Order: sequence, then C-alpha cells, then structure tokens
Amino acid sequence: MDIQKSLLAAFEIDEQFLPVTTHQDEKLRAVRELLIRRIDELMRTDLDKLKWILYRIDVSEKKLSEQLRISEADAATVMADMIIQRQLEKAESRKKFGGNENDWNFDV
Repeated sequence: MDIQKSLLAAFEIDEQFLPVTTHQDEKLRAVRELLIRRIDELMRTDLDKLKWILYRIDVSEKKLSEQLRISEADAATVMADMIIQRQLEKAESRKKFGGNENDWNFDV
C-alpha cells in the first residue's frame, strides 16, 4: 500500500476526493490538504481518535509538541506535515532495510 492510500485509510478519507492525475506531487499536495481538513475536524470532534491515529502512525509526541510551539502554521497543518514526513521516513527505512511486502506490517 502506498503512503497516500495508507494515510487516507488511517484518517477514513475516501480516495474519490483525490484529483485524477498521475503526477505524484499533485496527489501528495491533495492528500496533504485532505489531511489538514480531517485533522482539523478531529481536533474539534474526536481528539481521542486523533491521538490514537498519531500514536499508530508513530508521530513523536515530543517532536510534535516542539513543532507546535515554534511553528507559525496552524496545528492541523503542522500535524499533517509531520504525519507525511513520518510516513516517508518509514517507507525509506523499509527500502533501506529490506522491508518485504509479505511481512507482517502493523504500520498505518
């Protein structure tokens, strides 16, 4: 499962909201915007669920707190950027250390 699809699944966002394009940068920007809106919604309606998703994705609470403190961006944007960055780090780690698609994977 690619990063975009796994993020959409974790945040229960329907793929139909993604633009029909083959350009990966456009898709990533669209996923980022959808994440920002969904995170904002969860911050208002279900903070426990948002915390659970952040935990499952393995976003560092310490790093998140620091970024929220120093960033001029709103909290949802900071979280979305950190979530995407963490997913990219995990994908790179899997490549580097030979993560196999057939292995058990509990990452979101």
